[in-house]
Amino acid sequence: MIGLYVHVPYCTVRCSYCDFYLVPGPARDTRAYVDALCGEIAGVEASLRGRRADAVHFGGGTPSLLQPEQVASVLDALRSVFAIQPGAEVALEANPEDIDAARLRGWVAAGVSRLSVGVQSLDDDLLRVMRRPHTAGEAVEAIAAARRSGVSSLGADLILGMPGQTPAGAMSGMARMVDLGVDHLSLYLLEVHSRTLLGKEVALGRRLPMDEESAAALYDEAADLLVSRGFEHYEISNFGRPGHRSRHNSKYWTDQDYLGFGPSAHSYVSGRRWSNAPRLEDYLARGGVGIGRVDDDPARSTRAVEALFAGLRLSEGVDLASLRGRYGADFSPPPPEAVADLVGAGLLESDAGRLRLTRRGRLLSNEVFERLLS
Repeated sequence: MIGLYVHVPYCTVRCSYCDFYLVPGPARDTRAYVDALCGEIAGVEASLRGRRADAVHFGGGTPSLLQPEQVASVLDALRSVFAIQPGAEVALEANPEDIDAARLRGWVAAGVSRLSVGVQSLDDDLLRVMRRPHTAGEAVEAIAAARRSGVSSLGADLILGMPGQTPAGAMSGMARMVDLGVDHLSLYLLEVHSRTLLGKEVALGRRLPMDEESAAALYDEAADLLVSRGFEHYEISNFGRPGHRSRHNSKYWTDQDYLGFGPSAHSYVSGRRWSNAPRLEDYLARGGVGIGRVDDDPARSTRAVEALFAGLRLSEGVDLASLRGRYGADFSPPPPEAVADLVGAGLLESDAGRLRLTRRGRLLSNEVFERLLS
């Protein structure tokens, strides 16, 4: 089964921490963009037409800037080319300020079954630092409205480690999300990128992110809370109630095929990997047809290593025999001495040929990956 990703590059404002490809600015006319998306979808190469798909994900940017009828148009275009399966997950990322009862009804009628709301924090001071265009109260109202709608799976994103964030405040916001009935929470430890507004403020000493030790302790406390409230800690940053894992994102972590549409969207199909050129003006001018692509064709041995690391992000870890069966001689298992050292350090578990990160290993995953490479 293939996953389908639709990128919507527009945002009302660029958040202070954001390093993604997007086009900020209010009142964007999205009609031409939807037409271009439909043009790109219609022009899919013959070898991919008719592929069965069990997940469609609208990401961005801010997909909730699309009107419900525009979402419906894109889904109709996808259905005309791919065999989207009954019960497929159709997910849409949304900002709180875009959510109201009418839009929710329209998105559900179009086929959206999963909503992921970019809450980020329930602290108004932090939201201002982030340059988020909503308040904590609006986020709570949006989650409550979404819970009353017909979406079968409701999630929210939160950021940990922001400058000025307190553990008590973060935990309070998280508990409020659980009490509101979300099925899924993504907890992202802040990454400061030098090109962003926040990165520049940190470099100038105007803001100081939470120190690593405090952020790690907060992550542990958050994980304990969510597990105690019935959530499964199924991936480093993701927690879901049973049956509410992100089907689309799981394709990234389990080395499955996915196809992306829109400028900067990435694809991985039958071992080939590429991305669309991140040039919105060119994309619109061409109506999504004949757009530039950036090929990324790593060796099979490189893809095997990437599959190992992606799989380690999941709670069940990676079965080395399965990877060997998929990649054959191109897969080199991690050196036994490196595995033994990481097990001894309490960062990795090894059981009958399956490797799993421990809770502490999840916090230090980059270090674990580097040591396995050695």
